[in-house]
Amino acid sequence: MKNQSKDTKKYAMFFFIGIFTFYLSGYILRGIHPPRSIYLMLLIYLTLFATEILVLRNYSPAFVLKGFAISFGALFLISAGFFVLGAYNHINSAEYWIEAERLETVPEKYAVVTESEIGEYPALRRALKTAGEGFTVDSAEWKQVEDFLLLKGSNVIKVGNDYYQVHISMSVA
Repeated sequence: MKNQSKDTKKYAMFFFIGIFTFYLSGYILRGIHPPRSIYLMLLIYLTLFATEILVLRNYSPAFVLKGFAISFGALFLISAGFFVLGAYNHINSAEYWIEAERLETVPEKYAVVTESEIGEYPALRRALKTAGEGFTVDSAEWKQVEDFLLLKGSNVIKVGNDYYQVHISMSVA
């Protein structure tokens, strides 16, 4: 029982090595971009893992394999979690741009939009009023304008006697 408790503590140390590798890599590898940062993180991990094996002085293949699986599993899970969180934040931090450009010539293809239709889309109305100046909107308004233009079949619209090219873009930085 005492030996099992001792092994549990050793394996817990391997678990914390995996977690510590992630945080240490984040501190040391700041400003280094993938894939080089991933290779360097694995180098840091292997260095810490080898150091732990040397400190514990247990070189049996079963112990080393279990320690590797535990520490690498912890490193993998925390890395995957942060990558997922980063991707989620990246997608949700997108800037949605709308800009309308007033055209001087009559285009070949355009959609006719009435004033009442524009009234339903505040972002589109603002874009037409501030033609030539882009601005950001929230994702829901941007999606409404995008869907409206897709429904009309063109991003070139005629409002009254004026023609506009509506640019909608998403910037994911």
